[in-house]
Amino acid sequence: MKKIIGALLILVFSNLFGEYKYPFKNPYMATILGSSTLMTDGVSEAVPTKVYKVKLPNSKEPPENLWYNGKFEFSLVHQKEKAPLIFLLAGTGSDYHATRMVLFQRIFYDAGFHVISITSPMHSNFIVNASTNKMPGMIIEDGKDIYKVMKETYNIVKDDIEVSDFYVVGYSLGGTSSAVVSYLDEKEKAFNFKRVFMVNPAVDIYSSAVKLDKELNRYTDNDPKKIGVLIDNVISKVSSTLKGGYTEITEETIYKLFENDVLSNEDMSQLIGLAFRLISIDLNYVTDLLNNMGVYVTEPVGKFTNMFPYFEKIDFADFEDYMNRLAYPYYKKKFGGNITLDQLLTTTTLKQIEDYLKTTDKIVAVTNRDELILNENDFKFLENTFKDRLIIYPYGGHCGNMFYIENVDVMLKFLKEGVFKYEN
Repeated sequence: MKKIIGALLILVFSNLFGEYKYPFKNPYMATILGSSTLMTDGVSEAVPTKVYKVKLPNSKEPPENLWYNGKFEFSLVHQKEKAPLIFLLAGTGSDYHATRMVLFQRIFYDAGFHVISITSPMHSNFIVNASTNKMPGMIIEDGKDIYKVMKETYNIVKDDIEVSDFYVVGYSLGGTSSAVVSYLDEKEKAFNFKRVFMVNPAVDIYSSAVKLDKELNRYTDNDPKKIGVLIDNVISKVSSTLKGGYTEITEETIYKLFENDVLSNEDMSQLIGLAFRLISIDLNYVTDLLNNMGVYVTEPVGKFTNMFPYFEKIDFADFEDYMNRLAYPYYKKKFGGNITLDQLLTTTTLKQIEDYLKTTDKIVAVTNRDELILNENDFKFLENTFKDRLIIYPYGGHCGNMFYIENVDVMLKFLKEGVFKYEN
């Protein structure tokens, strides 16, 4: 039945908008091959970019072994003349200069925008320097932190650029956060955002995280030994590919390493799940350390402390572990025990601002019918909430088609003209 419904939806899309020619019909292949690939001709190879490393107000010195996160990092891509400014929000666990962020920066620069790029609230640099609770995942609280960062970063660069209007664009978790900061700005009006573009947003970040964890667990049974073998394969590939130097093993690193391999759906599913699991492992460790929770880190950690025992103790912890072992105990204590886990999980969803999202015409969203992080209830929420401010493309997986020329054209037409429609 689901296949029939999917086929009908694709047929309706084709009839309404014309044939959609995105090349990857497999959602796993689209996610791995497309999500970091520019499929738009004529985009500048390099754009004027300035990187900032700053001490934010009220930020504290990080623990010794997180010394490299001593300052908050962000970037500015700037026009020479007066122009609109886009705040670009990174996907889950990604930083301001991830490959996907850089591709967006190049596209937006050529389209005539300034761009301030902001790291994900689930990245260690953001958690250490900009997170109020040091325990991300509650989207309104995270949104407040991002909004503060927006104000601070703009204040730092405002004397160097002339801005006509303010916009927000985010993908994945950044797409979710885009809606939240727009909601917050309606009251404070520090920017009075003109338009907001959400790319492949999560509706409920907890349920989306569980779906991604299942991509790994489906084939490994969440067995640490099997996951360990998979990670060893990735590390081995990194070692054989790099010619000296250091690289951070991220989602994009993993996808890049295996993009030329012949992979089965099982292989691709595991890689996508593993990429997210590495984010969860880091999240478990960093939040435990910063909040002195004692779940994994039970002894003082120095700059040169052997970290293997701590990572071994984390034992490939996933996002559910994070919520159950760290976030819930933290917030339960903060609220004096007057909160259940189910109540906490309601803070991870866009449904908190449903009324606002239904009534504002400045926010639009795009996603894909084969999106890996959404379930049927999520699609219903998006359709009922955004109505004609939502485009669901038939293919693309998770963020796999966001740099495809037809998607880019839709995005830029909305940002520049306020017109939101797909034309083939």
